[in-house]
Amino acid sequence: MDANIILDRLPQHVMVDGKEYRIYADFRTSMLFETMMRSSLDDWEKLRQMLQLYYPVVPENCQEAIRQALWFYNCGKMEEEQEEKNQTSRQFRENRVSYSFNQDAPYIYAAFRAEYGINLQTIPSKDLHWWEFIALFDALGERHKIKQIMYWRTCDTSGLPSKEVRRINELRKRYELKDDLSCKAKVTLAQRNQKMKDYVNKRFEEVKRRGRP
Repeated sequence: MDANIILDRLPQHVMVDGKEYRIYADFRTSMLFETMMRSSLDDWEKLRQMLQLYYPVVPENCQEAIRQALWFYNCGKMEEEQEEKNQTSRQFRENRVSYSFNQDAPYIYAAFRAEYGINLQTIPSKDLHWWEFIALFDALGERHKIKQIMYWRTCDTSGLPSKEVRRINELRKRYELKDDLSCKAKVTLAQRNQKMKDYVNKRFEEVKRRGRP
């Protein structure tokens, strides 16, 4: 069963080989992780930085440590639940990316300030768990600029009047994402969790086969 953000205590630790390890559970750590994973760093460096970001003490079993960190990053979702429910939409088929914590930071900041009265600049990290942040982010009202930008980046323009298509295409160009992963392997907000997990697991197996220390 998936973790319940209301009924269950939000995790501050994960289990690796039967031992409890503290994990940095604040929203800033996971934002840094996602931004790092969408950078041009090589695969081994991404894995190394991932472990250093999440663990004050890195477990010896690095592969299990990665799996548990990704469970945390996925907000406690079970693997089989990660796949997008609605696979018929054009947005899902085209794997369009909808946001960037780095590039869209001003719009996300403004939305949280207006919607919830939360100042993401000054709130102590310990006061906003990653799972709380994601729940709030996903629930932002459509009136906010970040949600409008996410819509412009991903909406299906087929069937729209040509004038509206031109307008949306202009907005897409204006708000085009620049990070490396957006250009090379696009992911939507709904696909964020499973895509990232698959990527890390695949890279981990590859670097193990290459015999990197």
